Amino acid sequence: MLSVLLAALLLATPPPPDDWRTPFEKGNGNTTATYAECLAYYQRLDAAYPEILVREAGPTDSGEPLHEVVVALDGNFEPPAAAGRTRPVVLIQNGIHPGEPEGIDASMMLARDLMTKKEMKKLLKHLVICIIPVYNVDGCINRNSSSRANQNGPESYGFRGNYRNLDLNRDFIKCDSKNARGFTRI
Repeated sequence: MLSVLLAALLLATPPPPDDWRTPFEKGNGNTTATYAECLAYYQRLDAAYPEILVREAGPTDSGEPLHEVVVALDGNFEPPAAAGRTRPVVLIQNGIHPGEPEGIDASMMLARDLMTKKEMKKLLKHLVICIIPVYNVDGCINRNSSSRANQNGPESYGFRGNYRNLDLNRDFIKCDSKNARGFTRI
């Protein structure tokens, strides 16, 4: 019986930080996470830590969902007004141009560090963090290594335009894309 309880405890314990390395950290310094790897990473964090929630915010033009990741120390993932809290919410949007993926990788590391490093977790007493892992999901899925002629790395990266070839950083006012309409819901 004791061995069953011990096995259950070990399975319920989050893996050590070394197992939380991102694809960038596991790579050669010239790689970045694919959309599937990024989403799977956040879903692992969601499963391991009650302070993290991954949820869909609506569809994108390709039909893939736009996701948001909410990091809240108290596990209250409702909008601040509905939750009755006064802590500020910091929104981090990544991958508007997936060929510029640094934020995608950095936000994965930030979410991990907020959960695995005590000194960082203390920051969540004062704020809530909302991360859009990849805003241009369609462009992130459409990876290549030749659409940015003068860019030195990564080895493979997403495309600037979305499924409809819209440049999403020019669509916040018009909201022609489903991505932008999902963003307004966040």
